[in-house]
Amino acid sequence: MKKFFTFLAMMSLAVLPEAMSQNITLKFTGATTSGDYVQLDSVRVQNVSRSWSETLTYPDTVLSFQQTGIADAQGIAAELSSYPNPANGVTNVTVAMPRSGEATLQLYNLAGQRVAERTMTLQAGENLFEVRLQNAHVYLLAVTTGQGRSTIKLLNRGDGTENSILFRGNVNAAEKRLSTHIFQIGDVLKIVGYATHNGSVVLSSEIQQPQGTSENFTLIFAHPVSFAFSVSAITRVLFSPGNLQWSATNGGSSPTTHAVAGGGTAAGTWRFAPNQWDAIGAANSNASSTYSGWIDLFGWGTSGYNSKFPYMTSTANTDYGNGNTNISGTNYDWGVYNAIYNPRTQTTDPPDTWRTLTKDEWAYLINTRSTTSGIRYAKATVNGVAGLIIVPDSWSSTTYALNSTNTTGAAFTANVISASQWVTLENAGCAFFPAAGNRLGASVYYVGSNGNYWSAANYGSGSAYVLYFVSVDVYPSNYGHRYGGLSVRLVQSAQ
Repeated sequence: MKKFFTFLAMMSLAVLPEAMSQNITLKFTGATTSGDYVQLDSVRVQNVSRSWSETLTYPDTVLSFQQTGIADAQGIAAELSSYPNPANGVTNVTVAMPRSGEATLQLYNLAGQRVAERTMTLQAGENLFEVRLQNAHVYLLAVTTGQGRSTIKLLNRGDGTENSILFRGNVNAAEKRLSTHIFQIGDVLKIVGYATHNGSVVLSSEIQQPQGTSENFTLIFAHPVSFAFSVSAITRVLFSPGNLQWSATNGGSSPTTHAVAGGGTAAGTWRFAPNQWDAIGAANSNASSTYSGWIDLFGWGTSGYNSKFPYMTSTANTDYGNGNTNISGTNYDWGVYNAIYNPRTQTTDPPDTWRTLTKDEWAYLINTRSTTSGIRYAKATVNGVAGLIIVPDSWSSTTYALNSTNTTGAAFTANVISASQWVTLENAGCAFFPAAGNRLGASVYYVGSNGNYWSAANYGSGSAYVLYFVSVDVYPSNYGHRYGGLSVRLVQSAQ
């Protein structure tokens, strides 16, 4: 399980002159539904009443809104956060200063005795301290500045070597940036947090309310282990953010290269589609070693390894994969061999980050697994594109009412979902598979009516197993000729 850390974001709002001249301070931390801390990458605050928005991005944790002529956050004391808390002898404390100035840190034990103290000049922004705690009980850390006094409780569960306060450095020495946006008591604010888990950006539940006082917000994230999909009794996976795509030039005018397993590079660029509903369609007929556009229908095992290229259009089955061998775990698997650009994180995932599901895993996912809601999949049209929605194990039916679930013969119009509605489902972990059609040689067929997704498992010497769906069927154990150009959707193990 990936460790989650807290990120404290503080925003000071100065009100209009006609209101009382006071500052509103909003503080943000992230947590899962089970109470684990989540590191916030950023927080977006939208003033619905006045049609403006601001984004707090780590490490810029202090933001002040002020009306011209109003003093800048004169009453803001230091803001404190700690991790881990509870601690085991040592905890890290962040002291966020609205401006540079002298600060006194005092550590008190359970009996109220001052057991450590430090006075020094701190810079604006986040100042990091290591606080060592000698005994297993509750401590109180007080920080006093010219703007006021702040305190935080520190729970120590294990014995340490001493009580001390050590300065570890300043993270963000720049003065807080100012905004000319106007805020007035009672303005309606819409707040959402963003975090990263296993390469995927996840959003918190949204808070929308009129704001009249200072407030500490805990932004709640559905736990990403919640976004996982069981593909066997013991294996859970996360799906890539879109179908796999390839271009000789990364969509530009010059040839590109990407890293491959074992070191070195290969021609072209791999990426996941920017949106889950994206499908290239007829343009796949342009597949070639020099095509500057994108393709997303590939012959089986055409990772680029051993001259099995993604743009191959040969109709000889023997040109694809590796004879009769299952490609699972081999370099013929697209995700095992290649570095792939991930638009969700805007970074490139190294080789062996992703893999292709086996035939048995597709079958378990669609037909066998147990889910919280009893729902495994539903036919749908998302943003005008026909396809299949597969919901995570912990999907709640209250998130969105899906029709004709687990029904092989349902029409794609059973659920018609707009792009804005899809955001709700995607944030809850749903995966959408567009009916992207198939390619035979240089000809493309059935775009918008057929979905065909490769597995890693071969079927004899000339075919391989496929997840197949149309308006009257969902069949995870179909098979097709290896030379057929089909869609690829990759997975990684859920941590």
